Amino acid sequence: MRLNLVLDTDNAAFDEDQFGPEVSRILNKYANSIKDVCEFKNEISLEKRLKDINGNDVGYIKWIE
Repeated sequence: MRLNLVLDTDNAAFDEDQFGPEVSRILNKYANSIKDVCEFKNEISLEKRLKDINGNDVGYIKWIE
């Protein structure tokens, strides 16, 4: 399996000193959303749209076999 991650960082949520914290916040939110998944039976449940702190759609995570 392969994890594809696309994250567009060209907006205000990632400006200057907020870049690292915002990327970290987005990845932590995803990690917390899947931490209780025990089996990889439904890849759709692991696929997510990623949103910045302002609610803007900034990317996605998709699992590929």
